[in-house]
Amino acid sequence: MSYAEYISQLINCTLAGLSSLEKTSLLRLMDRYDKNEGIHSVIRFKRQQQFSAEVEKQFSALLDRNLIEVIHKNRFRGGSRNYVLTTCGLFYILSENQVFSGILLSKYCENVILQLLLFQYLEETTVKNWSPRVRTIISVYLHKCCVTSKRTIETMRSSKIPHDREKYSGILEFDLKTFAFDLGIRLTRLYFRYLRIFKNRDLEHVDRLNHEDDRMLSLLLEDDKFFRFRSNVLKELDEAFEELARLGAE
Repeated sequence: MSYAEYISQLINCTLAGLSSLEKTSLLRLMDRYDKNEGIHSVIRFKRQQQFSAEVEKQFSALLDRNLIEVIHKNRFRGGSRNYVLTTCGLFYILSENQVFSGILLSKYCENVILQLLLFQYLEETTVKNWSPRVRTIISVYLHKCCVTSKRTIETMRSSKIPHDREKYSGILEFDLKTFAFDLGIRLTRLYFRYLRIFKNRDLEHVDRLNHEDDRMLSLLLEDDKFFRFRSNVLKELDEAFEELARLGAE
């Protein structure tokens, strides 16, 4: 997934402020489909109430603004319409300051936004089952990326200079890579902390790595994308330290 494709799709999104009712409906949709994942999703679909007429009206407004779209009817929901976020809807949600569940993000693992910002660095299984600590780190990172993207794209739209789009695209790409590098450092530090505790734990410290962190370590150990991400971050850090040492010796 290229940065050019990411920008070309987001530049078509108009993210004017939503009314409180529209925002509530969008968040309700997220929460509904977040809860409908997993082994018992079929049972939950059967038990869930249908959307009210008022909620359907709000969803219609979100459809008109290209924030959600209708997907095929689900046979377990009695023929009612099924909605998912569009790229613009996901962009809006990620621009809001929230903590996102891995289950929800994994649902949109093929989306251009999450392909570029998240799933080139972590496997879907890792995201879907991550610990609360990692969830917070990733949510802050995604929010920062999307707020910066939104601000830069708005600047690109308002500029009257033909070459500004290329210039600001380059600036945004640099910013997103910087944020990703910072994410890599944070996750690598957490990974080595988990690893150190796991290797050195004894009867005195047996509880220092709780069950969720223990599972997170297992996920990271088995994640090939994270291994490459971590290796690249460490390589860049080594090169930076070598450059600093060279400059200090001059």
